[in-house]
Amino acid sequence: MRKILSSIGALAFLLSGINAYAVDLPAGAKKVTMEEFKAFADGKHVKVEIFDLEKPVTADLVWSWKKGTITGKANVDGKMMDVKIKLTFKDGKACSNGKGEKPNCHSIYIDGDKFYEVRDDMKVHAVSTVG
Repeated sequence: MRKILSSIGALAFLLSGINAYAVDLPAGAKKVTMEEFKAFADGKHVKVEIFDLEKPVTADLVWSWKKGTITGKANVDGKMMDVKIKLTFKDGKACSNGKGEKPNCHSIYIDGDKFYEVRDDMKVHAVSTVG
């Protein structure tokens, strides 16, 4: 009996960890055009949390339309790394990709000082706070 309870406790702990990396799109968030997104975020520092990767990722980034890049520093599971990835736009979505990688494209929603990168399945990929 103790072994079963211990297993259930361990499973609950693991499931709570999975939920810790998910966030819902706020009901009031507005889907924006890329021009609206540019006016909101271009050249500004943003604090980013990425939710759909296997490891926790936070970053301090700058999105630059002029340079066509997203640059800054990221903390990936406790390890700091430099970020410099290509920024493009396709079909009303913002796309990013590292060298030799296929672009990842997301719709952009804005709510207050935050923007949300949202996948086609409506799950939030990342939340960025401008400022």
